[in-house]
Amino acid sequence: MSDIKIKQGEKGQENIICEIHNESFSYWIDNLGLLYGYKYLENKDVENWLLNEKSFVLIAYDNEQPVGYVHCQIEDIVGDKKTIRNLVFCETKESLGQSRIGVLSTNRRKKIASRLMKKALEKSKQFEADTALSLVYNQNLPARRLLTNMGFEHKQLFYFKPYSKEKPYVQDSFLAEFNLFQNIPEIQLNQDVVIRKILLEDLSSMQRIFGESRPDVFGSNPTYNQVREWYQSAWGEVTLIAEKEGQVVGCMEFTSLGVIGIPGVLLEYRKQGIGSTLFYHLLLEMKNSGKEKALADTGFELQDAINLYKKFNFNLSRELWAWVKIL
Repeated sequence: MSDIKIKQGEKGQENIICEIHNESFSYWIDNLGLLYGYKYLENKDVENWLLNEKSFVLIAYDNEQPVGYVHCQIEDIVGDKKTIRNLVFCETKESLGQSRIGVLSTNRRKKIASRLMKKALEKSKQFEADTALSLVYNQNLPARRLLTNMGFEHKQLFYFKPYSKEKPYVQDSFLAEFNLFQNIPEIQLNQDVVIRKILLEDLSSMQRIFGESRPDVFGSNPTYNQVREWYQSAWGEVTLIAEKEGQVVGCMEFTSLGVIGIPGVLLEYRKQGIGSTLFYHLLLEMKNSGKEKALADTGFELQDAINLYKKFNFNLSRELWAWVKIL
């Protein structure tokens, strides 16, 4: 007979967490890999989980043997009315949806995941959390059933009045996928724009592009230093800009893994095929560099980006659903 106990994870137990994680996620690590945020963890990867004051790990024991864990973090989200404290059931890699709720395959169907989540929700009271958030792929039926049973609610655009009446608190996103072995769709290119790699002298122009197209990154008025830090971070392996009549009007990039980032196109230059032209050259650059797949994660609200992926025949069947529980 099982005797399940939940205990707080402590420094020095990194190896226990790694072993549970690596066994429970081995199928996805082997079949999807790092591009999708799945990797085998090492002790150094989880050290900060146990040291961060706003992060905690709970470990489940079955007859004194560690068989599962959950990792949570507290984040403060500044809303129009007040700051909301959110308990996040973390992901192994930001935005790609590998849940840090791991249970050994031999110990599933014992409601260990639900016990871990219940204990984490109880612990959230210590942090005075207002909400709890878990991100789950739409194909993950067991996780969807678990979250429903735990009182979580899913909506494509989830509004929370204490946060804002106009802006969604959280939203679903699409994981757009394109196999670069196939042909890139032929489109009508805008011949009036020059597509080239970004230069240091383009950064002042990038302030406006980020402010207009991606205010979620640096706000509506990015500083030059913020844009310079983005440039110096070298997140993108290749960053392309679109230039028209000597003015930088758009920007897109991709990482060494093949993940696409789209700062966007200036408002008055949209609906002219500039974004499509820039995106075509981005995919061509990825293909010529030997990338096998292009991957992009975009929020449900960003319809222009979603329409762009549809135009280029990206697979949009994988959705990352946001589940919220009001505490």
